[in-house]
Amino acid sequence: MKTLLFVDDDPNDRLLVELGCGRAGVSFLLKTVESGLEAIRYLSGEGRFADRVEHPLPDLIFLDLKMPEMDGFQVLRWIRSHPATRVTPVAVYSASFIPEDIAKGYADGANYFITKPSDLTVLIDIFRAADKRMVADPRNDDALAQFSARDRRAVLNRENAYHPGRRRTD
Repeated sequence: MKTLLFVDDDPNDRLLVELGCGRAGVSFLLKTVESGLEAIRYLSGEGRFADRVEHPLPDLIFLDLKMPEMDGFQVLRWIRSHPATRVTPVAVYSASFIPEDIAKGYADGANYFITKPSDLTVLIDIFRAADKRMVADPRNDDALAQFSARDRRAVLNRENAYHPGRRRTD
């Protein structure tokens, strides 16, 4: 079974993703951790994560940026520097619209930069796309790429497409 590792320090975001994945009917196993340090322990198979049957290496990682102790950029650089995770696809999943964060995420090796949606329907669509990406040919990542922004303008355009009556310009 394919596995998605979701890394976020906000318990509400973790709960929303669990709810969204349930409503999306995804076929992957969702594993969540609450910090960058815990993500590295999971990926390293340390301590309570040593059992790879219970805690398999992920096929896709969703990674928040703004976390205490170790931020998402540091975790991303760690992922890219270790042979077991070097080629694992990573989606930065952040509330940030800051162009420098987007550029830095890609420069540090992110495959996607997905802005956390404000709508549960969009969240469900994102995780359905992640499911399609994992079960399909991994070289065909169009399903998830549609949610990934190269810059702030693309994020706003996508949000406005989902909510035509509520235009965001921030």
